[in-house]
Amino acid sequence: METVTDWVVSAGSAVLMIVVIGSWLVSVRSQKSARTISSRWFALPAWGQVMLGFTTIAMFIWLGSVLWIPLPLRLSEPGTTILRSIGLGIFLVGLFLPLWARWALGAVYGISTSSSAPLQEKHRLVQRGPYVFIRHPMYLGYWLVILGVLLTYRTWTPLALLAMTVPSFHRRARREEVSLEETFGAEWHAYAARVPMFLPR
Repeated sequence: METVTDWVVSAGSAVLMIVVIGSWLVSVRSQKSARTISSRWFALPAWGQVMLGFTTIAMFIWLGSVLWIPLPLRLSEPGTTILRSIGLGIFLVGLFLPLWARWALGAVYGISTSSSAPLQEKHRLVQRGPYVFIRHPMYLGYWLVILGVLLTYRTWTPLALLAMTVPSFHRRARREEVSLEETFGAEWHAYAARVPMFLPR
């Protein structure tokens, strides 16, 4: 069971990383609406964004390996097995959500920062796939992936990642919503009134 779990988590994490990095690299060169850009990140040339992005990824991988230390939490063998199974289930749900969301977004996918959320020139308000149920399925998916890893392995790395990404992604989601509200107005308001931010009703 332990070997299967390790394989699933490793393969799933690799697939998610490939999809996210690949989508990001494609979006770097896409045409963005100038009025939604107010960030130093997007002022960089494409090569600068790519260099800085890969440097940041490398730093997080290094930091994650350094912090891969077991938490001071003692569990019985049955307790460990149960927690590991729950963690794997949460991980798989979390893995599915951003992949489904990426498919639903299609050509309007793009990255954002806490201060800027540029939309594509021909952006549309996506209301299909997981966006029928929640407004930010990617961020929820990332949090569930990290939570699943935390419950499965009980190390400091996923705990630190959750502590960093919960406030960071929440700010990012709020900034994205400001851009969407400015662009889509009444259509956005009707959508936001109907669909919750992170947790489905």
